[in-house]
Amino acid sequence: MRERLRRFLRRYRLAIAIPLAFITMWVALWNIPPTHAAIMTGLVTQELMLDLPVSPLNLLGAGVVHEEVALDVPQGRGQLVADVYRPDDGDQHGALLLSIGAARQIRDNPGVVKLGNALARAGIVVMVPELYYPYKENTLPDEVQDLVSAFQTNVEETVASYQWLESQPYVDAKRAGIAGFSAGGGIALIAAADSRVHNDVRFLSVMGTYFDMVDLVNAITTESYSYDGQTTEWVPRVKSVRVLHRSVIAYLPDQADRDLLTRIFLDGDEAARSETASLTPEGRKVYEAFTAKDPEQVLAFWNEVSPTDVQTLHQVSPSAHLAGLHTELFIMTARHDHYIPYVESRRLRDATSGNGNRVHYTELDIFSHVEPTSVSNPLGLLADILKLLYYMWQLMSRMQ
Repeated sequence: MRERLRRFLRRYRLAIAIPLAFITMWVALWNIPPTHAAIMTGLVTQELMLDLPVSPLNLLGAGVVHEEVALDVPQGRGQLVADVYRPDDGDQHGALLLSIGAARQIRDNPGVVKLGNALARAGIVVMVPELYYPYKENTLPDEVQDLVSAFQTNVEETVASYQWLESQPYVDAKRAGIAGFSAGGGIALIAAADSRVHNDVRFLSVMGTYFDMVDLVNAITTESYSYDGQTTEWVPRVKSVRVLHRSVIAYLPDQADRDLLTRIFLDGDEAARSETASLTPEGRKVYEAFTAKDPEQVLAFWNEVSPTDVQTLHQVSPSAHLAGLHTELFIMTARHDHYIPYVESRRLRDATSGNGNRVHYTELDIFSHVEPTSVSNPLGLLADILKLLYYMWQLMSRMQ
C-alpha cells in the first residue's frame, strides 16, 4: 500500500504540488494586509464596473447585514434615516460614511446600493445617510439663506452620522473615514473639519467636489473657469446655467430689465437683443457680463447688489474651513465634468497641500462628474484604470 502511494505521488507530484502551491500562496496573500487590500480592490472594482454572470466577490466575500437606522439630530431636522451595510461576521471592521449631495432618495439609488453591498462583502462597514437637500428647479436669490440653512443642516447630519458610526461595536474607529461625492464632497469636507470629529476622521475622500461656492456659481454663470491666471471656456450643464442666469437676473430692480434679459438668456429670443438700448445701467452690466462671459463682471455686479449673499456663500464653502481639517485627504476629479469644473479640485489640492497631512490627487478621463464614461484612447483608458485602482487600493488599505 505504501509503495503504491509513493508511486502515485511520484507520478502526479506536479499535479498535486501546483494546486497546493497556489492555495498556499493565496492564503498567504489573503492574510497580508496590503495584498488583501489589493485583492479586495480588484474584486470591488469589477463588481462595480463589470456585469459578470458570477460575482467573485459574492463567492469570496463576507455575508452582508443591511439595516435601516434612525438618528436624532437636534440641530438638523430632528431625525435622520440612514442605511448601514456591514459584514455578517461579528468582528470589528473599518468603516466608511458616504456623503452624496444633490440627490433625493439616495439610499435607493442602484449604484449606491451596489457600492454598499460590495464594500460590506469586502469587509467594510458602510453608512449612507439620507441627507437633506431641498433642490428646486428655479432657485432664486431670495432663497439663498434657505439653501445655506439646508447646507448647514447637511453638515450637522454628517457630523452626527459619523459620531454614531464610529461608536458602533462592529466598527474599528481607527480605520474609519468619510467619502463625499459631488456636492456631498463639500459637505464632507466641512463636516470633517468640525471640531467635534476632526480628530477622529482618519481619512477623507472627495470626488467631483467644489472648493468655493462663489467660484462655482461664477463658472456656471459665465460658462468659463479660471485657474493659474488663465480663463478657459467651459460647457456646464444647461439646466445649471439657466438656474443661475435666472437668479442673477432676478437681482435687477427694474422689471423691464428682468423681462428683456429673460427673453434673451432664458427664452433664447435672439431678436430681443435689438432692444438692449432700453436697458438701465444695471441691466446693461448684467447683459454685458453674460455676453462677454466675464467672471469678474458678474462677481462685481453680484457684490454690488447683494454682498451679504456673496459673503455667506464664501463662508459655507470648504475654502473657509480648511484650518480645521486634520486628516489624510484623497481628491479625485473628472477632467470632463459638466457639473463642477475640475479646477475646483485643483484649488482644493493647492490649498491643502501644506496643512501637514498627506494629500493624494488624481485626475481621470474615464469619469464624467462621478459616473463612468467611455474613453476612445486605449492607452489613456489603461492609464486611468491603473490610477483608479491605485487610488482605491490606498483607500481600501486605510480600512483593512
